[in-house]
Amino acid sequence: MGSLVDGVLLVALVATSACVLPMYLKLKRLDRTQAEYGAAVAASGVALAQAGEAVRSFKDEGREVLEALSLKIEEARATLAELEASRTALQAARTDKA
Repeated sequence: MGSLVDGVLLVALVATSACVLPMYLKLKRLDRTQAEYGAAVAASGVALAQAGEAVRSFKDEGREVLEALSLKIEEARATLAELEASRTALQAARTDKA
């Protein structure tokens, strides 16, 4: 009777081991996958921070370009006004001579 119980216990131990081994392998695979996922999330965080910095830099550079363009437009308008005044004066001088 004792060897029958030992045999049943041995079969139960082998069956338990057979069930535990695949579960252990799945847990190891899950652990690796979780580590890879954590690394991917960290890399995404770094990439988003760099993208945010690039957007801020682009905004600042855009503002500088806009200010420079505004100054050039004002200079061009002043030059155009001077040219228009010169043209008007030249026409007036031609009309007086005629």
